[in-house]
Order: sequence, then structure tokens, then C-alpha cells
Amino acid sequence: MKLLFSTVLSGFLFFNGYTQTTADEIQLAKIRNAGLLQSDAMNMVKEFTDVYGQRLTGTREYLAAAKWTAQKMKEIGLQNVHFENYCNNCRGWNVKSFNVEMVAPNYMHIMAYPLAMTKSTAGLVEAELVNIESFKDMNAVKTQFSGKLKGKIVLLGTEPRQYSLTDTILKRFTEEELESKEEQLNPVVKPLDLQAQLDDWKITDHRDKDILAFAEKEGAIAVLKTTPKLTGILQVQGTYNYLESDPKVLPYFAIMPEHFGRLVRLLKQGVKPRVRLNLETTFYLEPENNVNIIGEIPGSDPELKDEVVLIGGHFDSWHSGTGATDNGVSCMTLIEALRILKQSGVTPKRTIRIGLWGGEEQAFIGSVAYATSHFGALNQPPNNDSKKVTAYLNLDNGAGAIRGIYLQGNEMARPVFRNIFNSLGSLSSGTLTIENTLSTDHETFDHYNIPSFQFLQDPISYRTITHHTHLDLPEYIPGEDLKKNAVIMAWTVYSIADADKMVPRKLK
Repeated sequence: MKLLFSTVLSGFLFFNGYTQTTADEIQLAKIRNAGLLQSDAMNMVKEFTDVYGQRLTGTREYLAAAKWTAQKMKEIGLQNVHFENYCNNCRGWNVKSFNVEMVAPNYMHIMAYPLAMTKSTAGLVEAELVNIESFKDMNAVKTQFSGKLKGKIVLLGTEPRQYSLTDTILKRFTEEELESKEEQLNPVVKPLDLQAQLDDWKITDHRDKDILAFAEKEGAIAVLKTTPKLTGILQVQGTYNYLESDPKVLPYFAIMPEHFGRLVRLLKQGVKPRVRLNLETTFYLEPENNVNIIGEIPGSDPELKDEVVLIGGHFDSWHSGTGATDNGVSCMTLIEALRILKQSGVTPKRTIRIGLWGGEEQAFIGSVAYATSHFGALNQPPNNDSKKVTAYLNLDNGAGAIRGIYLQGNEMARPVFRNIFNSLGSLSSGTLTIENTLSTDHETFDHYNIPSFQFLQDPISYRTITHHTHLDLPEYIPGEDLKKNAVIMAWTVYSIADADKMVPRKLK
């Protein structure tokens, strides 16, 4: 009888211990199953980018993509799906048609794309080129070129340097690089004051304002510029004149570095190339296009459901590609992560809220509008609602695999993420770096002392090929990375939402 009792008791204790120690493992297995074996995320990304294309701030294309995305959120079971306006005077702009070609001394079709928010030409125009190498000293430019630009096309800049094709184009972090990031004791990159950064962008984003105004006043008919990139890649972006009150500048094109170099060399050889071009664009003001997209999984715990895990990334893009890696894939990864949680049947204690922000490329205007509306003015102490956000997780570093997370100087959060990544095993290296990374929407929420984080991702082709270029297309999205990232995001969000305590804030 003693032996029988001992056997039964041992079996009970083993079974009870097993159920306690593997509850999280069972939940993670469900998440892995839904995310790795039942994923349709890549098809969703392709439909999003191919059908709806570029999502330039202020445009009808942006709103059409937002409506499609909101419907996807509803289909996976998110609640309180809605739009929140972020700008009443951000105008729209579209390209209807354009072409750029050299017609003398012989013919060359010039690979080009118009910068955002530039005006149309007066039909088909043809002109000689004038090279203005630098506009750092506008007084010198005016002295040299006044009276010499009428009816001309300005070639703005010097012959671009050539990128080495023997350098690494598709890069993944090595174990040594990840170890170095993990071992770093202090952030090298200093966080920036948000208000000061927004004020600075009003100047730096418009550094070509004076040269464009001078060229137009002098009667130039167009401006051509380039950015050094790998072979044949166009980095386009815009003029940042996105407000209705901003100037509508003369036709302004980014052209392929190699073609720009040829035009410069022809001029230096005493040859006067002639360029023929046309550009047809439209401007409009439709404030209803300027929306952040919000949805949520409500919390299940009566005492904790008012606390929020906020996840997000920017929804807008530039216009020459389809914004696949910047930042369409991240938006769809976030939605896929929430689909995984819904399909897995989890009932997190805290509310999980997703925010897809407009206007990040202009000056964080979408996330700033959301934050000031919900958490108070930038120049005031954060309100009580901000203190209910346990963490903000941002995804906006391309399409590469998640290798860990930037702690943004928040050493107190290290144990939280160590525990999360320890469970993920082979899906991620789980590198936790104290470093700050900048230039995306997590900076908005960090301003409010909300624990805010950006994931550390393999660069792959983001910086070399796709970032703000005409090749920002789904061909550069690794499907396996996409699936793994969605599972990592789902597990991270669930773990934080279901934790006993909130993520610690920075000690100041």
C-alpha cells in the first residue's frame, strides 16, 4: 500500500509540475504553429504593396491602403478598429506622367524619377545644362550664376563616387558583432530631444530651399540631382514641402548616378548636352487622407485591462517604389503577429493596441499627433494615460530577421527581454544592446518616458539597395525572416501583456 501510494503521489507531483512548468511552452508552441506553419503573411505583403503601391503622406493612395488594412484588422478579430486624423494641412501629390532623355550629343534615355511635391513642366521642354556643383554658399552661387539660368536645366552637384561592388551588399550580423553589441556597457548614440529634433528638421529637411527658389526665379526650367548608390539605383525621396502653405517647387528629378556622372563629364569636356523632359503632376488637399490606423485586442484581466502594450510602425512611404521594406513589411508583420495571437486563442491580461503611423518620413507627424492627443503636449509632463502604457514596441528597420532589441538606455528592462528571448531559442539570437537607435517613431513615445524599443534586425539589403529607392519592392523581403519576425513579435507582445508587472521605466 505504501508503495502504491508513493507511486501515485509521485505521478501526481510529476504531472502537476509538468503542467506548471510547460504552460508557457504550450502557448509558445501554439504561436509557432500559427505563425510558421499557417502563415499567409508573404501573400498579404505582396497584395498590400503590389495592389496599393506607394503610400505617400497626404495622398489618395495612402487612404486606399489604410482602408484595406483596417479591413484586414477587422477580419482577424481586432476590436475598436478606427482612424485618427494626424494632419489637416498635409497636401496630396501624384505623378501622372514623366520622361527624361538626353538628345545631344547623342541619345540616352535617362533613368530618373521626380521628387515628391514638385510642379509640372510646361509640356515637353528641351534645354542645355548648367552645372551648379554646390549651394553651401548661396551668395557665391548668386554671384556666379545670376542671369545664366534662364531656359536652362540645372545639374545640381558633382560627379558621384562609385560604390564598390566587392563590398557586402546583403549583410547579416555575425555572432561576433552580436556579442559586441550585447557586451556594450553604455550607449554611444545619445537620445535626442524630440522637440529640438522636430525644430531642426524644419531647417535640415529644406536645405535645398534657397537653391530651388533661386533657380526658379532665374528662369531655370528644371533641376536634376543624384545620390551615390549601387549600380543603377535611384534614391528619390522628396522636397519635404508637404504642407499646403509650402512652396510648389519647379520640376526636380533624381537621376541615376551613372547618368549624372556622364552629364557632368560631358560638360567638363566642353560638350553641351541637351536634355528633353516632361513632368505632369497634381496637387490637392484632402485632410481625410491623413490618418493613423488603430486597432486592439482588449485585455481580459479586470484590474489590468486598462494598461496597454502599444506596438507600431510607420505606414507611409516614399513614392518611387512600393514601400515594401520601408515600411510595408513591418506593418504586415505587426498585423500577422496579432492574427497569430487571435488564432492561438490567447486572452492577454493587458490590452494590446496597434498603431500604424502616417507621416513618419516627413517629421514623425503621425505618431506625434497620436501622442500629443493621448498623452499631452510635448512641452508638458506626461499625463496619467501615458503611465498606463507598459511598453511601446516599434518595427522599422527593413525586412531582415529580428536578432534582438535596442534597450534604448533602459537597463531596467533587460531582465524582461532576456526572459522573452530565452524562450524563443533558434528563432532569434536574442541580443540585448543598451544602445539607442534613432530616426523612427519610438523616439516619440520615449519622449513621454514610456518604455520604448526598436527591434535589432539584420540589415540585409536595406541600406544598400531598398531604403528610399525605386527598388523598395517585395523582391527584397525574405519570406522566412517575415514568418519568424511575426512569431517573435507575437510572443514578445503576449509576454509583456500577460506579465505580472509592467515593464520598468528608465531611471532618471
